[in-house]
Amino acid sequence: MNSSIKKVSFLSLSVIASLSLISCSVTSKEPASASYRDLTANSEYGKISDYNLQNGEELKEGDVLEFKVTPSEDFLIDKVTVNGEDATPIENKTNYYSYTLKAGVNRISATYKIDTTIDFVSKFKLNISDKLFQEVMDVPDGATQADPTAPDFRQDGIEKINMNGFINYVDGDTTHVETLNYGYTVKIRYLGIDTPESTSEIEKWGKSASNFNKEILSNAKHIILEGQGVAKNGEKAPATADGNQRSLAYVWYTDVEQPTKADFRCLNLEMVYNGYSFGIGSKEEMGDYFYSYFDKASKSAEARKLHVYSDDNDPNYYDWEKNPVQELTLKKLYESSSTGPESSIFANTNNQSLYKISGYVSRKLETAFYIQDKPEYTRGPNGELPEAYGIYVFTYANTPIQEGDYVEVIGAITTYGGSYQMQGISYHTINPDPRRDTIIKSSGHKIVPLEVSYEEFYSTQFSNTNKLNNVLITLEEEIYPYVKTNNHGSMCEGGTMEINKYNEKYPFYNTNNKIICYAKYGSANSNQDLRFVSSEEVLLDYQGQTALSYQFFTGGTNIYNPHGAEYANTNEDNPYKDETITTTYQPKKMKVTAISQYYVSTSGSTTMYSAIITNKADVVISTY
Repeated sequence: MNSSIKKVSFLSLSVIASLSLISCSVTSKEPASASYRDLTANSEYGKISDYNLQNGEELKEGDVLEFKVTPSEDFLIDKVTVNGEDATPIENKTNYYSYTLKAGVNRISATYKIDTTIDFVSKFKLNISDKLFQEVMDVPDGATQADPTAPDFRQDGIEKINMNGFINYVDGDTTHVETLNYGYTVKIRYLGIDTPESTSEIEKWGKSASNFNKEILSNAKHIILEGQGVAKNGEKAPATADGNQRSLAYVWYTDVEQPTKADFRCLNLEMVYNGYSFGIGSKEEMGDYFYSYFDKASKSAEARKLHVYSDDNDPNYYDWEKNPVQELTLKKLYESSSTGPESSIFANTNNQSLYKISGYVSRKLETAFYIQDKPEYTRGPNGELPEAYGIYVFTYANTPIQEGDYVEVIGAITTYGGSYQMQGISYHTINPDPRRDTIIKSSGHKIVPLEVSYEEFYSTQFSNTNKLNNVLITLEEEIYPYVKTNNHGSMCEGGTMEINKYNEKYPFYNTNNKIICYAKYGSANSNQDLRFVSSEEVLLDYQGQTALSYQFFTGGTNIYNPHGAEYANTNEDNPYKDETITTTYQPKKMKVTAISQYYVSTSGSTTMYSAIITNKADVVISTY
């Protein structure tokens, strides 16, 4: 045999042997170890369980892991993944999935979606005992005398409101109501929600939320207020207030004449469920039961893309970027109605246009201000009153606007208390947008109040409510404050050292210094009177006494104790009697310059002009 041939054959066998060894090495490689981890183990909306393989076992890549995904009540499974890949549903085993493990840690994740077919408002129930519910409902509508054994909202955190009493729908999450048992006014701020703005500012869906709130409550047969403490524990607990001294409450309503507990629906939750508000609050504040439902209602509204969660057009919102702003003079505004602001087209809640109005700033109250069409008015040739028109601009926006500025204001026109006001204005110091922002056109104008006699102020204004509304005037004669009464007692009220008259059982001091009073015009014995208001930003004083009670004006004795209104006495058992301050006021007479404003009470029973005191320098005080 040729030697060279032998060498080649030997080399071939060597290569084949080597390849065989390599092949044997590859096929005999041991599978790598594997494990798994649930990335959503702490989810409130579902859990993963029933693993067929346990992490404590010696798991290897290639092992098939099976597990069950269980959504929480009212939720559905949205997606199940392992290492970002979809897990495989197992046939004939509901909510079971499988996955072939890879080497290393296999990361399992499950997401859940709300069941949008569920009406969470109907499912949510008033969580108080049958006994407490009966106590609340047993207070008869129209009762003329308070029942000291019945629940009281401020003290017990639960009470019905007086359906025939005072109610003021402020916006989507604030309503002022009168309680049923003790008949005091409560400014309610709804717990768990925060609707878009519709007063000082105007935001998309804000007015729609406000309209929804009003429609629900105005058609209700019974309304129950429930404080946070009662909601969390189901037992009586004093109501709490926010930083603006508004009482915090859940509002429950029903349109059933003789309701059971199950007939009541929670308006707060309904606002969220219908997409008029995002749900706010925490478990710590709300408790598990309330937090769970508000969270579900919010997710349901978002999934259904309702209102604040949608890109839809809000029919009650004026999109100024797409629609022109309408220019309007103050005179034309008042000429829109021959009988007063309440009957004009601008009183219609569906009128959401934006208007541009120019005027001279006559007075400023913190951020808000009044404007009128002229800085000074001239009487006619025979001394007749001039045409004079003004408006109140309500805003929380900080602006450099001052008295004497001539401004161009863009905003919505509404009515409040029978008088026009502008709201929803915008102001930017840097790069202002003249299509939307308030512009200071000029400054330094002297504002001269129009002097009017009582006869002019009283008789002329009632025959024509369009004149002198929101205009700065000086009353020629002095006014004499006095205690005017009606069937409910004194109509005078206010002052931070004055006990609020609306709650006799659990008294409290007023939370701001706004004072409302009545005065005779021209003499203390006049048969004609007027309403005057000392704004809360104004603190009048006279000979060392300050106007912290309406009695500063009318005369009378006020008792104040810094520890609270319940200690406003000098009884021996009062632990703070030594700190009680007793102040005796002499009745005053005053010469005033004020904003003349037509006033209509919420009930419509009172219609008259008011003198709004906005500046301490506008009042000259003396006694008589």
